[in-house]
Amino acid sequence: MKCYDNKPASQSYQFLDKLGEGSFGYIWKVKQISTGQIYACKLVKNSMKKEKTLLQREIKILHLLKGKKGFTQLITSGQDHKNTYFIMNLLGDNLEQVRIKCGKLDTTTILNMGQQMILLLKELHSSNIIHRDIKPENFVVHQEKLHLIDFGLSKLFIQDGKHLEFRENKGMIGTARYASINALKGNEQSRRDDLESVGYLLIYLFMGTLPWNNIMAEDKNIKYYKIQRMKEAFKPETYINLPPELPKYMEYVKRLKFDQKPDYDCLENMFKKGEDFNRSPKLQIQQSHLQIKSNLLHLKSVERAQCLTSRKSLNQLENTSRRITFEDLSSAGADIIEELDKDEGITLKNLSVGIKQPQVINRINKVRTGSDQIFEIENKLKSNQLPISLKQLE
Repeated sequence: MKCYDNKPASQSYQFLDKLGEGSFGYIWKVKQISTGQIYACKLVKNSMKKEKTLLQREIKILHLLKGKKGFTQLITSGQDHKNTYFIMNLLGDNLEQVRIKCGKLDTTTILNMGQQMILLLKELHSSNIIHRDIKPENFVVHQEKLHLIDFGLSKLFIQDGKHLEFRENKGMIGTARYASINALKGNEQSRRDDLESVGYLLIYLFMGTLPWNNIMAEDKNIKYYKIQRMKEAFKPETYINLPPELPKYMEYVKRLKFDQKPDYDCLENMFKKGEDFNRSPKLQIQQSHLQIKSNLLHLKSVERAQCLTSRKSLNQLENTSRRITFEDLSSAGADIIEELDKDEGITLKNLSVGIKQPQVINRINKVRTGSDQIFEIENKLKSNQLPISLKQLE
């Protein structure tokens, strides 16, 4: 499939719903007008110079992953005088959505997820790419398989045939809740950091929380330091109900040296329990409790005033997903700018982005409560509104 579309976007795709935000930029659900096929679109304003360059670098990473199973696949990309964007395949629910719908996941499911995550990182790292933002929102379920998405913070760790050199004081890149200890220190990241983040992620999915989830601090650097110290003191083997494979996994990845190649086969086998080693694992999500109580159902009884109050408190609580947030990328500016200065850009064809807009737009507002649960409030605009412009959507 072509990676560039010569047709004006208004003749190719129709924007349907805003799905959310990635590590930067907005994610939209779009329909290819000629075929009716549904895709996802990520776009940023050209006036956002740093974000635009990050988007271009993500497109470059997606070119390297073209045709590889388990990753976002680039369909086409382009820009006009206002926006730069790319079209990719639309996959299923992410693991945070799965956790909310299903509640606590059982040991078999967690180990199966771990096995698939290792296989994905093995493939990613074999392409000389590190992800640097491993978290539940960046793993999605599609056809009983996990897929890794959002390469906005990814980086080539092999350059000119050589491994990156270790450096300090680069600034934290990623999401603090799942970031490695070295990432929180602001050190250069490598393959070991992606793997350490997987460990925190699996523990979170099993326990439903992490000891440092609700750390509060006025200064982000103080917050990062507090989380770093808690992770340094964290001993997963002391948690009685935690699957024993997870402490063993964390012990291994924390011993890895900066430029050391991990033994992916050993890590994968840690998560296998009497399975056929030649069989490709399929994801079977099972809950620890027979009765499912989706948190979304309780939202119906919440009054609008309560929702607004919760939304006002959102800025005071931890945001672990989506855009360049307090906990994601705000402290990494100097490092990112330096990387962008060195990074080779790509050329995009000039496309007209006069997207035909639908008459009904779904807006998803994220509300985080003190118990760290996410609720989705869907507000639909009146169907008799005129189509809105791309500028209004931005």
